[in-house]
This record gives sequence, structure tokens and C-alpha cells, in this order.
Amino acid sequence: MNYLEARTAVLALLPEMHGWAVYEDGMADGAHPPWIVVSLRQTGRDLNEAVHATLRHAVLDIRVVGVNETSVNIACERLQDALDGAMPEGLSALVPDIDSGTYAAELQQPESSRPYVMRVLTWRTGYPI
Repeated sequence: MNYLEARTAVLALLPEMHGWAVYEDGMADGAHPPWIVVSLRQTGRDLNEAVHATLRHAVLDIRVVGVNETSVNIACERLQDALDGAMPEGLSALVPDIDSGTYAAELQQPESSRPYVMRVLTWRTGYPI
């Protein structure tokens, strides 16, 4: 399995997030939140005794940015319900790893100068080479 196949399998598990702009390539390019930014990155690989790679490690990183804490937490709950322990085809289960909890983002709302609320969720997985 290659990175593109792994990425496609993981992204297929994302639930429909009505009212949220979802960016699946690691960067938001919309004018303002609410948005969900999804990134799958390789973080290493396992090698056998002959120094041949046998498994790639990956981290699914989802950043949820919204106007208030309630909406961000509801979105994160939907994502966790859909992704915790999910088995993308050809990959190991998505294991919940880090939950930042909500916090004030550096980005500010233009109307009020109040900060947007952000929360970051990550899952670990792996796939054979």
C-alpha cells in the first residue's frame, strides 16, 4: 500500500460535517471558520533484520476551528464517534492519540476581535508496504 491509497482509505471514513468547511489537504484556504482541517502524515516505518521496510506509521491530525466552544466540541464528538477504532481498508485501526481540548486560537473573529476556538484531535495508524 502506498501513501495515496492509505490517505484515500482514511479520508473515506470522515463523517459528513454539515455547516463546516472541510479541508482534506492539511491547510485551510477559506476566508473564515468554521472549518475542519485534515492531514494524514507519515511518521516513520518499521524495518526488518535485512533493513527492508515492512510497515509505515501514520498520524491522522484533525484541527477543528469554530466560533464557540460548544460547536467545536459537538464537531469533535462526531469525529471521535466515527473514527475511534475505525478500520480503514488495508490499514490498522485508528487509535485515538491526542486530544488538545478546546483553547483560544490565534486567529481572531473580524467582527468582534474575539479569538476563534480550536481543538486538535489525532489518531495513530499503520499500513503495510
